[in-house]
Amino acid sequence: MRLTLTTFALLFSVMLSAQAPALIPYQAVARDGAGQPLASTTINARFTIHNETANGTVVWQELQTVSTNSLGLFSSQLGGSVPLSNVSWSSGAKFLQVELDAESGFFEIGTQQMLSVPNALHAGSVQVNVSPTGDTLFVGEGNFVIIPGLSESNGFTTGTALHSCGAADMHNPDLIYGSMTDQEGNVYKTIVIGTQEWMAENLSTSVYRNGDVIATGLSTSQWTNTVQGAWAYFQNDASKNCPFGKLYNWYSCVDARELCPTGWHVPTDADWTVLSDYLGGEAIAGGKMKTLGMSDSATGLWSAPNSGATNSSGFSGIPGGYRMLQGPYSNLEFIGYYWSSSDFVTLSAYYRYIIYDDVDLTRATGGKGNGFSVRCLRD
Repeated sequence: MRLTLTTFALLFSVMLSAQAPALIPYQAVARDGAGQPLASTTINARFTIHNETANGTVVWQELQTVSTNSLGLFSSQLGGSVPLSNVSWSSGAKFLQVELDAESGFFEIGTQQMLSVPNALHAGSVQVNVSPTGDTLFVGEGNFVIIPGLSESNGFTTGTALHSCGAADMHNPDLIYGSMTDQEGNVYKTIVIGTQEWMAENLSTSVYRNGDVIATGLSTSQWTNTVQGAWAYFQNDASKNCPFGKLYNWYSCVDARELCPTGWHVPTDADWTVLSDYLGGEAIAGGKMKTLGMSDSATGLWSAPNSGATNSSGFSGIPGGYRMLQGPYSNLEFIGYYWSSSDFVTLSAYYRYIIYDDVDLTRATGGKGNGFSVRCLRD
């Protein structure tokens, strides 16, 4: 005998926690064709979510075997075996179709729009993070709120141009800077530019995120031939660490042990493009990124003329030079080179540079064995 099964009650709520997956509790009463509850019966249930309309594209489906109680009531947790996390809750209405099978195949007992559930699940998927110092709230993709009162007490400062290591004339005193600490305990100023938060000082860690030491002290031939991560001070002079930081080859930037601290990464080529676009394009972005002053007048680090430098972005770019693939060093006070993590071809990768006599932020490719500066970007 074919049975007619109908639902008595449908309860929608969402269980969300950091420890458990998102689940939708479902409860119903199964009845036969005469309207009598199917007591103490095992039933197969099929739950399907359709996008946009009741007959729309199937975006999720789960089969379950449920058992009714003495009143014909059964309960289920949707999402227990097929995760609901793959459903795009933020796009389009969602409709839940329920089918039951007691003895002769599945048939539908109802389809209805899900109202509060999609909003609750979408809210649960939104990334919400607080900066380590507690002064910046990051919501979703690239959105953030700086809390001025906390910013001041937690190290977001204005009115000083000092580098974290004490070097003068490095930053824009009219802007608000944050701070971050790397895996070695080195502290850096950071700056929010558009939707991104950048280190405002060059990286100087000598260890990866997991604590492993990054190779250094390489001879010219070793530097030229290595395909492992490595770093060097400019001209092997440790006094250059403040404020120029260390020069890293590209292999260190993409090492699985991670060069940047937790919550940060070496920017991709696309990340750099986001920055240059926000600053008006490559043709003018460099001037907005360079620190002020010139070395010949003891007012800054750049060789004259330091064309168009305003540091209006707060990036505080400096001319740290580089270690060539062949081993020698060059261009201190003239050019600042910054790696991206993006590969170009087998032996070269994308990077950006700013220069003493122009306002460009130039996109280029170069040998992966070159030693360039690194600026980490918040995830």
